[in-house]
Amino acid sequence: MPFAFTEHGVIMLAGLLRSELAIQISITITRAFVAMRNYIMSTQHIEYELTAMKVRLELLERNEEDNLDAINDLSEDMRHEIDNIYMAITALSVKPVESSPAPKKIGFK
Repeated sequence: MPFAFTEHGVIMLAGLLRSELAIQISITITRAFVAMRNYIMSTQHIEYELTAMKVRLELLERNEEDNLDAINDLSEDMRHEIDNIYMAITALSVKPVESSPAPKKIGFK
């Protein structure tokens, strides 16, 4: 088993040892534990933020795909409508050849 202290063990040892060197070392070790705890908490916070950003990015990508599908559907509908308009314009611009009846003669019969 490795020889190691927990943060609480270091604080308990500092209460037992009375030499100046032991007190300074226990303070240094306690500060190291506090720094490690702060680092772990900050990395957990960063990890949480990264996870939240990843979720938001996936949601935006999904929304973007839905929007692109809707635009494609809309543009397909628009193409059909424009084709219908061109066909209507073409139908209106072509004058059908009508056989006109012979004009009535004006005057007295």
